[in-house]
Amino acid sequence: MNDKALIEKLESLPLDFWDFKEEDTKKFTHGIHSYPAIMVSPISKNIIKIVKEIMNIETLYDPFMGSGSVLIESILNGVKHTYGTDLNPLALLLSKVRTTPLKMSQIVWIKNVYIDIINFAFEKYKDLPFKLHQYIVNEKQLDITDKKGWGENADIYLEEFKAKYNIDIEFPKFKNIGFWFKPQVIFELKIIKDTITTIEDENIKNFLLITFSEIVRKVSNTRNGEFKLYRIAKEKLLNYNYNTKQEYIDLLQKNIEKMISFVEECNGLGDFSVDIKKCSCAKLDNFEELLDDSLDLVITSPPYGDSRTTVAYGQYSRLSLQWIDCDCDEAQNIDRSLLGGVVRKRYDNSLDSETLNKLIKEIEIVDKKRSLEVLAFYYDLDKCIESIAKKMKKNSYQFWVVGNRTVKNVYLNTDLIIAEMAKKYGLNHIYTFNRNIVNKVMPSVNSPTNEKGKTISTMMNEYIVVLKKE
Repeated sequence: MNDKALIEKLESLPLDFWDFKEEDTKKFTHGIHSYPAIMVSPISKNIIKIVKEIMNIETLYDPFMGSGSVLIESILNGVKHTYGTDLNPLALLLSKVRTTPLKMSQIVWIKNVYIDIINFAFEKYKDLPFKLHQYIVNEKQLDITDKKGWGENADIYLEEFKAKYNIDIEFPKFKNIGFWFKPQVIFELKIIKDTITTIEDENIKNFLLITFSEIVRKVSNTRNGEFKLYRIAKEKLLNYNYNTKQEYIDLLQKNIEKMISFVEECNGLGDFSVDIKKCSCAKLDNFEELLDDSLDLVITSPPYGDSRTTVAYGQYSRLSLQWIDCDCDEAQNIDRSLLGGVVRKRYDNSLDSETLNKLIKEIEIVDKKRSLEVLAFYYDLDKCIESIAKKMKKNSYQFWVVGNRTVKNVYLNTDLIIAEMAKKYGLNHIYTFNRNIVNKVMPSVNSPTNEKGKTISTMMNEYIVVLKKE
Protein backbone atom coordinates (compact mmCIF):
# COMPACT_ATOMS: atom_id res chain seq x y z
CA MET A 1 0.00 0.00 0.00
CA ASN A 2 2.87 2.40 0.77
CA ASP A 3 4.21 2.13 -2.80
CA LYS A 4 0.87 3.00 -4.33
CA ALA A 5 0.32 5.92 -1.94
CA LEU A 6 3.82 7.25 -2.59
CA ILE A 7 3.50 7.05 -6.37
CA GLU A 8 0.05 8.68 -6.31
CA LYS A 9 1.42 11.52 -4.20
CA LEU A 10 4.38 12.08 -6.53
CA GLU A 11 2.21 11.94 -9.65
CA SER A 12 -0.24 14.47 -8.22
CA LEU A 13 2.40 17.19 -8.02
CA PRO A 14 2.71 19.91 -10.70
CA LEU A 15 5.27 19.24 -13.43
CA ASP A 16 7.53 22.06 -12.21
CA PHE A 17 7.11 21.27 -8.51
CA TRP A 18 10.70 20.07 -8.10
CA ASP A 19 12.32 23.01 -9.92
CA PHE A 20 12.13 25.41 -6.93
CA LYS A 21 12.80 28.48 -9.05
CA GLU A 22 11.57 30.96 -6.45
CA GLU A 23 12.56 29.20 -3.23
CA ASP A 24 15.34 30.45 -0.98
CA THR A 25 17.86 27.61 -0.96
CA LYS A 26 20.29 29.47 1.34
CA LYS A 27 18.10 29.64 4.45
CA PHE A 28 19.50 28.71 7.84
CA THR A 29 22.96 27.13 7.74
CA HIS A 30 22.45 26.09 4.11
CA GLY A 31 23.87 29.55 3.36
CA ILE A 32 27.18 28.96 5.17
CA HIS A 33 30.04 28.27 2.72
CA SER A 34 29.68 27.37 -0.95
CA TYR A 35 30.27 23.80 -2.17
CA PRO A 36 30.23 22.15 -5.59
CA ALA A 37 27.13 20.45 -7.01
CA ILE A 38 24.92 20.94 -3.94
CA MET A 39 21.55 19.19 -3.98
CA VAL A 40 19.27 22.12 -3.24
CA SER A 41 17.61 21.85 0.15
CA PRO A 42 13.93 21.90 -0.93
CA ILE A 43 14.42 18.54 -2.67
CA SER A 44 15.23 16.63 0.51
CA LYS A 45 12.82 18.72 2.57
CA ASN A 46 9.88 17.77 0.36
CA ILE A 47 10.93 14.13 -0.02
CA ILE A 48 11.00 13.79 3.77
CA LYS A 49 7.59 15.43 4.15
CA ILE A 50 6.03 13.23 1.46
CA VAL A 51 7.46 9.98 2.84
CA LYS A 52 6.45 10.91 6.40
CA GLU A 53 2.84 11.06 5.23
CA ILE A 54 2.88 7.32 4.52
CA MET A 55 5.34 5.94 7.11
CA ASN A 56 7.29 6.78 10.24
CA ILE A 57 10.88 8.01 9.77
CA GLU A 58 13.24 7.74 12.71
CA THR A 59 16.53 7.26 10.83
CA LEU A 60 17.89 8.92 7.68
CA TYR A 61 21.23 8.57 5.90
CA ASP A 62 23.00 10.51 3.15
CA PRO A 63 25.93 8.43 1.80
CA PHE A 64 27.35 11.34 -0.25
CA MET A 65 26.58 14.12 2.21
CA GLY A 66 28.89 16.79 0.76
CA SER A 67 28.01 20.05 2.53
CA GLY A 68 25.28 18.45 4.65
CA SER A 69 22.15 19.88 3.01
CA VAL A 70 20.18 16.63 3.43
CA LEU A 71 21.33 16.33 7.02
CA ILE A 72 20.11 19.83 7.85
CA GLU A 73 16.66 19.10 6.41
CA SER A 74 16.54 15.80 8.27
CA ILE A 75 17.04 17.67 11.55
CA LEU A 76 14.56 20.43 10.73
CA ASN A 77 11.89 17.91 9.70
CA GLY A 78 11.97 16.00 12.92
CA VAL A 79 14.06 12.93 12.10
CA LYS A 80 15.59 11.71 15.34
CA HIS A 81 18.76 10.01 14.07
CA THR A 82 20.64 11.34 11.06
CA TYR A 83 23.77 9.86 9.49
CA GLY A 84 26.18 11.13 6.85
CA THR A 85 29.41 10.01 5.22
CA ASP A 86 32.00 11.58 2.96
CA LEU A 87 35.72 11.28 2.20
CA ASN A 88 36.46 14.97 1.66
CA PRO A 89 37.79 16.53 4.92
CA LEU A 90 36.28 19.90 3.96
CA ALA A 91 32.84 18.29 3.48
CA LEU A 92 33.15 16.63 6.89
CA LEU A 93 34.02 19.90 8.62
CA LEU A 94 31.36 21.86 6.76
CA SER A 95 28.61 19.32 7.48
CA LYS A 96 29.62 19.23 11.14
CA VAL A 97 29.39 23.02 11.43
CA ARG A 98 26.13 23.28 9.51
CA THR A 99 24.38 20.65 11.65
CA THR A 100 25.66 21.75 15.07
CA PRO A 101 23.52 24.49 16.63
CA LEU A 102 25.72 26.86 18.60
CA LYS A 103 24.60 28.01 22.04
CA MET A 104 23.62 31.65 22.28
CA SER A 105 26.46 32.19 24.75
CA GLN A 106 28.91 30.97 22.10
CA ILE A 107 27.40 33.27 19.49
CA VAL A 108 27.58 36.25 21.88
CA TRP A 109 31.26 35.46 22.58
CA ILE A 110 32.06 35.48 18.85
CA LYS A 111 30.26 38.79 18.33
CA ASN A 112 31.52 40.59 21.41
CA VAL A 113 34.92 39.09 22.17
CA TYR A 114 36.31 37.39 19.09
CA ILE A 115 35.90 40.44 16.83
CA ASP A 116 38.05 42.39 19.31
CA ILE A 117 40.65 39.60 19.18
CA ILE A 118 40.81 39.95 15.39
CA ASN A 119 41.24 43.71 15.55
CA PHE A 120 43.94 43.42 18.23
CA ALA A 121 45.85 40.84 16.16
CA PHE A 122 45.91 43.09 13.11
CA GLU A 123 46.97 46.03 15.27
CA LYS A 124 49.87 43.94 16.60
CA TYR A 125 51.34 43.53 13.13
CA LYS A 126 50.19 46.95 11.89
CA ASP A 127 51.72 47.67 8.47
CA LEU A 128 53.86 44.51 8.23
CA PRO A 129 51.58 42.78 5.68
CA PHE A 130 52.02 45.74 3.33
CA LYS A 131 55.75 45.86 4.05
CA LEU A 132 55.91 42.23 2.92
CA HIS A 133 54.33 43.27 -0.36
CA GLN A 134 56.87 46.07 -0.76
CA TYR A 135 59.72 43.73 0.13
CA ILE A 136 58.75 41.23 -2.56
CA VAL A 137 57.89 43.76 -5.28
CA ASN A 138 60.39 46.57 -4.66
CA GLU A 139 63.35 45.14 -2.78
CA LYS A 140 63.41 41.67 -4.35
CA GLN A 141 61.95 43.05 -7.61
CA LEU A 142 59.74 40.01 -8.16
CA ASP A 143 56.68 39.86 -10.37
CA ILE A 144 53.95 38.49 -8.09
CA THR A 145 51.93 37.42 -11.12
CA ASP A 146 54.76 35.22 -12.43
CA LYS A 147 54.58 31.43 -12.07
CA LYS A 148 58.33 31.39 -11.41
CA GLY A 149 60.13 33.43 -8.77
CA TRP A 150 57.53 34.40 -6.19
CA GLY A 151 55.04 31.88 -7.58
CA GLU A 152 57.06 28.76 -6.83
CA ASN A 153 59.54 30.00 -4.19
CA ALA A 154 57.33 32.07 -1.90
CA ASP A 155 58.34 30.06 1.16
CA ILE A 156 61.98 31.10 0.72
CA TYR A 157 61.14 34.80 0.46
CA LEU A 158 58.74 34.62 3.41
CA GLU A 159 61.52 33.22 5.62
CA GLU A 160 63.92 35.96 4.46
CA PHE A 161 61.33 38.61 5.34
CA LYS A 162 60.75 37.06 8.79
CA ALA A 163 64.46 37.14 9.53
CA LYS A 164 64.86 40.74 8.38
CA TYR A 165 62.02 42.04 10.58
CA ASN A 166 62.40 39.47 13.39
CA ILE A 167 58.75 38.42 13.12
CA ASP A 168 57.34 35.75 15.46
CA ILE A 169 55.02 34.11 12.96
CA GLU A 170 55.10 30.78 11.12
CA PHE A 171 53.86 31.10 7.56
CA PRO A 172 52.26 28.02 5.98
CA LYS A 173 54.41 25.94 3.67
CA PHE A 174 52.60 24.23 0.84
CA LYS A 175 53.43 23.87 -2.82
CA ASN A 176 52.88 26.94 -5.01
CA ILE A 177 51.47 29.09 -2.21
CA GLY A 178 52.86 32.16 -3.99
CA PHE A 179 51.15 31.15 -7.23
CA TRP A 180 47.74 31.16 -5.54
CA PHE A 181 48.17 34.04 -3.07
CA LYS A 182 49.73 37.49 -3.06
CA PRO A 183 52.30 38.29 -0.33
CA GLN A 184 50.09 40.64 1.69
CA VAL A 185 47.15 38.22 1.54
CA ILE A 186 49.30 35.38 2.91
CA PHE A 187 50.30 37.49 5.90
CA GLU A 188 46.73 38.63 6.58
CA LEU A 189 45.30 35.12 6.29
CA LYS A 190 47.95 33.88 8.70
CA ILE A 191 46.99 36.53 11.26
CA ILE A 192 43.36 35.38 11.08
CA LYS A 193 44.27 31.71 11.23
CA ASP A 194 46.33 32.24 14.39
CA THR A 195 43.37 33.84 16.16
CA ILE A 196 41.38 30.66 15.52
CA THR A 197 43.93 28.03 16.51
CA THR A 198 44.12 29.32 20.10
CA ILE A 199 40.39 28.74 20.72
CA GLU A 200 39.65 25.68 22.88
CA ASP A 201 35.89 25.40 22.26
CA GLU A 202 35.72 22.94 19.33
CA ASN A 203 32.34 24.09 18.01
CA ILE A 204 33.37 27.75 17.98
CA LYS A 205 36.71 26.89 16.39
CA ASN A 206 35.07 24.83 13.63
CA PHE A 207 32.53 27.59 12.93
CA LEU A 208 35.36 30.12 12.53
CA LEU A 209 37.43 27.71 10.40
CA ILE A 210 34.59 27.32 7.93
CA THR A 211 34.26 31.10 7.64
CA PHE A 212 38.03 31.29 7.21
CA SER A 213 37.90 28.57 4.53
CA GLU A 214 35.50 30.57 2.40
CA ILE A 215 37.63 33.70 2.73
CA VAL A 216 40.72 31.72 1.67
CA ARG A 217 39.11 31.04 -1.68
CA LYS A 218 37.70 34.55 -2.06
CA VAL A 219 41.01 36.39 -1.53
CA SER A 220 43.09 33.87 -3.46
CA ASN A 221 44.17 34.25 -7.09
CA THR A 222 41.48 31.84 -8.27
CA ARG A 223 38.76 32.97 -10.64
CA ASN A 224 35.39 33.73 -9.05
CA GLY A 225 32.52 31.38 -9.85
CA GLU A 226 34.80 28.39 -10.58
CA PHE A 227 34.95 25.14 -8.63
CA LYS A 228 38.15 23.95 -10.31
CA LEU A 229 41.39 25.81 -9.71
CA TYR A 230 41.83 28.39 -12.46
CA ARG A 231 44.10 31.36 -11.83
CA ILE A 232 43.01 34.90 -12.65
CA ALA A 233 44.54 36.16 -15.87
CA LYS A 234 47.94 37.76 -15.30
CA GLU A 235 46.88 41.13 -16.70
CA LYS A 236 44.01 41.32 -14.18
CA LEU A 237 45.85 39.98 -11.18
CA LEU A 238 47.83 43.11 -10.29
CA ASN A 239 44.61 45.10 -9.80
CA TYR A 240 42.78 42.26 -8.05
CA ASN A 241 42.71 43.15 -4.34
CA TYR A 242 40.59 42.53 -1.23
CA ASN A 243 40.58 43.88 2.31
CA THR A 244 41.12 40.45 3.85
CA LYS A 245 40.28 41.38 7.44
CA GLN A 246 37.09 43.21 6.54
CA GLU A 247 35.98 40.48 4.15
CA TYR A 248 36.41 37.96 6.96
CA ILE A 249 34.52 40.02 9.53
CA ASP A 250 31.67 40.75 7.10
CA LEU A 251 31.31 37.07 6.23
CA LEU A 252 31.50 36.12 9.89
CA GLN A 253 28.59 38.44 10.66
CA LYS A 254 26.58 36.91 7.84
CA ASN A 255 27.32 33.37 9.02
CA ILE A 256 26.36 34.28 12.59
CA GLU A 257 22.95 35.40 11.37
CA LYS A 258 22.54 32.13 9.44
CA MET A 259 23.45 30.17 12.56
CA ILE A 260 21.04 32.14 14.75
CA SER A 261 18.18 31.39 12.36
CA PHE A 262 19.12 27.68 12.44
CA VAL A 263 19.27 27.64 16.25
CA GLU A 264 15.84 29.29 16.47
CA GLU A 265 14.39 26.77 14.00
CA CYS A 266 15.81 23.88 16.05
CA ASN A 267 14.19 25.11 19.26
CA GLY A 268 11.30 22.86 20.21
CA LEU A 269 12.38 19.95 18.00
CA GLY A 270 13.34 17.81 20.97
CA ASP A 271 16.36 15.54 21.09
CA PHE A 272 18.08 14.58 17.84
CA SER A 273 21.44 13.10 16.93
CA VAL A 274 23.72 13.58 13.92
CA ASP A 275 26.52 11.07 13.30
CA ILE A 276 29.04 12.04 10.63
CA LYS A 277 31.81 9.67 9.59
CA LYS A 278 34.80 9.96 7.31
CA CYS A 279 34.46 6.80 5.25
CA SER A 280 33.37 5.54 1.86
CA CYS A 281 29.75 4.40 1.74
CA ALA A 282 31.14 1.30 0.00
CA LYS A 283 32.71 0.31 3.36
CA LEU A 284 30.04 1.04 5.95
CA ASP A 285 31.22 -1.77 8.22
CA ASN A 286 33.65 0.86 9.53
CA PHE A 287 30.69 3.04 10.64
CA GLU A 288 29.91 1.32 13.94
CA GLU A 289 27.01 3.63 14.87
CA LEU A 290 25.16 2.78 11.65
CA LEU A 291 23.70 -0.68 12.22
CA ASP A 292 22.49 -3.20 9.65
CA ASP A 293 18.71 -3.12 8.98
CA SER A 294 18.40 0.22 10.79
CA LEU A 295 17.57 2.87 8.19
CA ASP A 296 14.10 4.13 7.28
CA LEU A 297 15.17 6.47 4.49
CA VAL A 298 18.14 7.31 2.27
CA ILE A 299 18.27 10.56 0.32
CA THR A 300 21.41 11.27 -1.66
CA SER A 301 22.93 12.72 -4.78
CA PRO A 302 26.08 10.89 -5.86
CA PRO A 303 28.61 12.53 -8.19
CA TYR A 304 27.55 12.55 -11.85
CA GLY A 305 30.85 10.85 -12.74
CA ASP A 306 34.47 10.69 -11.64
CA SER A 307 35.81 13.93 -10.10
CA ARG A 308 38.59 14.23 -12.66
CA THR A 309 36.17 14.84 -15.54
CA THR A 310 33.06 16.18 -13.78
CA VAL A 311 33.02 18.11 -10.49
CA ALA A 312 36.52 18.30 -9.02
CA TYR A 313 35.72 18.25 -5.30
CA GLY A 314 39.39 17.86 -4.48
CA GLN A 315 40.46 20.88 -6.52
CA TYR A 316 37.72 22.98 -4.97
CA SER A 317 38.78 22.02 -1.44
CA ARG A 318 42.55 22.03 -1.82
CA LEU A 319 43.47 25.61 -0.89
CA SER A 320 41.16 25.64 2.13
CA LEU A 321 42.45 22.31 3.40
CA GLN A 322 46.07 23.37 3.02
CA TRP A 323 45.40 26.52 5.04
CA ILE A 324 43.51 24.74 7.83
CA ASP A 325 46.34 22.25 8.31
CA CYS A 326 44.95 19.21 6.58
CA ASP A 327 47.57 16.71 5.47
CA CYS A 328 48.89 18.18 2.20
CA ASP A 329 49.12 14.81 0.44
CA GLU A 330 45.49 14.12 1.31
CA ALA A 331 44.43 17.55 0.07
CA GLN A 332 46.24 16.92 -3.22
CA ASN A 333 44.73 13.45 -3.77
CA ILE A 334 41.08 13.67 -2.73
CA ASP A 335 39.75 13.15 -6.25
CA ARG A 336 41.60 9.85 -6.57
CA SER A 337 39.81 8.46 -3.50
CA LEU A 338 36.33 9.29 -4.80
CA LEU A 339 34.08 7.32 -7.18
CA GLY A 340 35.97 6.26 -10.30
CA GLY A 341 39.29 7.44 -8.88
CA VAL A 342 41.05 4.14 -9.62
CA VAL A 343 40.62 2.67 -13.11
CA ARG A 344 40.58 -1.08 -13.76
CA LYS A 345 42.61 -2.56 -16.59
CA ARG A 346 39.84 -4.73 -18.00
CA TYR A 347 36.05 -4.96 -18.19
CA ASP A 348 33.95 -7.73 -16.73
CA ASN A 349 30.20 -8.18 -16.90
CA SER A 350 29.54 -8.20 -13.15
CA LEU A 351 27.36 -5.12 -12.78
CA ASP A 352 24.10 -6.67 -14.01
CA SER A 353 23.01 -3.70 -16.08
CA GLU A 354 22.08 -4.29 -19.71
CA THR A 355 21.91 -0.54 -20.25
CA LEU A 356 25.45 -0.01 -18.97
CA ASN A 357 26.88 -2.93 -20.96
CA LYS A 358 25.41 -1.53 -24.18
CA LEU A 359 26.65 2.00 -23.56
CA ILE A 360 30.17 0.93 -22.55
CA LYS A 361 30.53 -0.97 -25.83
CA GLU A 362 29.54 2.19 -27.73
CA ILE A 363 32.21 4.23 -25.91
CA GLU A 364 34.79 1.46 -26.32
CA ILE A 365 34.46 1.63 -30.11
CA VAL A 366 35.58 5.27 -29.97
CA ASP A 367 37.99 5.19 -27.01
CA LYS A 368 38.76 2.04 -25.03
CA LYS A 369 40.68 3.91 -22.31
CA ARG A 370 37.75 6.25 -21.75
CA SER A 371 35.33 3.32 -21.53
CA LEU A 372 37.37 1.84 -18.67
CA GLU A 373 37.39 5.20 -16.88
CA VAL A 374 33.60 5.38 -17.10
CA LEU A 375 33.32 1.80 -15.90
CA ALA A 376 35.45 2.60 -12.84
CA PHE A 377 32.80 5.05 -11.69
CA TYR A 378 29.98 2.50 -12.00
CA TYR A 379 31.99 -0.27 -10.34
CA ASP A 380 32.47 1.96 -7.32
CA LEU A 381 28.85 3.11 -7.36
CA ASP A 382 27.69 -0.53 -7.43
CA LYS A 383 29.73 -1.27 -4.29
CA CYS A 384 28.06 1.68 -2.58
CA ILE A 385 24.56 0.45 -3.49
CA GLU A 386 25.39 -2.99 -2.07
CA SER A 387 26.77 -1.58 1.18
CA ILE A 388 23.88 0.84 1.71
CA ALA A 389 21.29 -1.89 1.06
CA LYS A 390 22.56 -3.84 4.09
CA LYS A 391 21.80 -0.89 6.36
CA MET A 392 18.19 -0.51 5.18
CA LYS A 393 15.13 -1.82 6.99
CA LYS A 394 12.67 -3.97 5.12
CA ASN A 395 10.19 -1.80 3.15
CA SER A 396 12.42 1.27 3.50
CA TYR A 397 12.96 3.74 0.63
CA GLN A 398 15.94 5.27 -1.12
CA PHE A 399 15.85 8.44 -3.25
CA TRP A 400 18.81 8.87 -5.64
CA VAL A 401 19.11 12.30 -7.31
CA VAL A 402 21.31 11.76 -10.37
CA GLY A 403 22.43 13.51 -13.53
CA ASN A 404 22.90 11.68 -16.83
CA ARG A 405 26.15 12.79 -18.42
CA THR A 406 27.46 12.38 -21.98
CA VAL A 407 30.83 10.77 -22.70
CA LYS A 408 32.22 10.54 -26.24
CA ASN A 409 28.77 11.58 -27.47
CA VAL A 410 27.22 8.58 -25.68
CA TYR A 411 24.40 9.50 -23.28
CA LEU A 412 24.78 7.59 -20.01
CA ASN A 413 21.39 6.76 -18.43
CA THR A 414 22.60 6.66 -14.84
CA ASP A 415 19.01 6.60 -13.58
CA LEU A 416 18.32 3.35 -15.47
CA ILE A 417 21.71 1.89 -14.59
CA ILE A 418 21.17 2.41 -10.84
CA ALA A 419 17.71 0.80 -11.02
CA GLU A 420 19.14 -2.22 -12.84
CA MET A 421 22.24 -2.65 -10.65
CA ALA A 422 20.20 -2.38 -7.45
CA LYS A 423 18.03 -5.43 -8.17
CA LYS A 424 20.58 -8.00 -7.05
CA TYR A 425 20.79 -6.31 -3.65
CA GLY A 426 17.08 -6.69 -2.94
CA LEU A 427 16.17 -3.17 -4.07
CA ASN A 428 13.19 -2.78 -6.38
CA HIS A 429 12.73 0.23 -8.62
CA ILE A 430 9.47 1.93 -7.62
CA TYR A 431 9.37 5.16 -9.59
CA THR A 432 11.52 7.79 -11.34
CA PHE A 433 10.69 11.45 -11.82
CA ASN A 434 12.76 14.36 -13.09
CA ARG A 435 13.40 18.00 -12.32
CA ASN A 436 14.82 20.94 -14.24
CA ILE A 437 18.13 22.29 -12.94
CA VAL A 438 17.93 26.04 -12.46
CA ASN A 439 20.74 28.45 -11.47
CA LYS A 440 23.43 26.03 -12.58
CA VAL A 441 27.08 26.89 -11.90
CA MET A 442 28.13 25.60 -15.31
CA PRO A 443 27.60 26.64 -18.94
CA SER A 444 24.64 25.27 -20.91
CA VAL A 445 27.10 23.85 -23.46
CA ASN A 446 30.71 22.72 -23.27
CA SER A 447 33.41 21.32 -25.52
CA PRO A 448 34.50 17.92 -24.18
CA THR A 449 36.75 17.24 -27.17
CA ASN A 450 38.38 20.71 -27.09
CA GLU A 451 37.80 20.90 -30.85
CA LYS A 452 36.79 24.34 -32.02
CA GLY A 453 33.10 24.59 -32.79
CA LYS A 454 32.24 21.15 -31.36
CA THR A 455 30.00 21.51 -28.31
CA ILE A 456 27.32 19.49 -26.55
CA SER A 457 24.60 20.46 -24.09
CA THR A 458 25.44 19.97 -20.43
CA MET A 459 22.93 18.50 -17.98
CA MET A 460 19.81 20.65 -17.70
CA ASN A 461 17.79 18.20 -15.59
CA GLU A 462 18.16 15.57 -12.91
CA TYR A 463 16.38 12.28 -12.31
CA ILE A 464 15.17 11.14 -8.90
CA VAL A 465 15.18 7.35 -8.69
CA VAL A 466 13.05 5.74 -5.96
CA LEU A 467 14.13 2.29 -4.73
CA LYS A 468 12.56 0.08 -2.05
CA LYS A 469 14.16 -2.70 -0.04
CA GLU A 470 11.97 -5.79 -0.19
